[in-house]
Amino acid sequence: GKGGGKGGKPERNYKPSGEKPDGCVELFCGNLPYSIDEDKMREFFKDKAEVQNTRWLNDRETGEFKGIGFVTFYSTEDVDKAVEKAGEYLDGRQIRIDYAGQKKKEGAWQGGKKW
Repeated sequence: GKGGGKGGKPERNYKPSGEKPDGCVELFCGNLPYSIDEDKMREFFKDKAEVQNTRWLNDRETGEFKGIGFVTFYSTEDVDKAVEKAGEYLDGRQIRIDYAGQKKKEGAWQGGKKW
């Protein structure tokens, strides 16, 4: 596994690690089962929000599914609700959810907005 967790607690954190970007309508989902498809994703989120679109991340070399998907919702309020599903089970896997489209925190977004 990856090291460097704060406090060395063994529990995994399934919830987003950072702040939600303004106007975010897309979520990153990790630890997905190989059986995943768009219907299952819609079903998973449907008590919280309607899924607009899904896309899956496959390995460039092998084409193998990486257990990662991006899910687009219709509004940023839907994203707020969908995040509550973090850590819930889908086909036996606890789904990790984070906000998509974030820039890495290397000081890239400090200072004023560019528009």
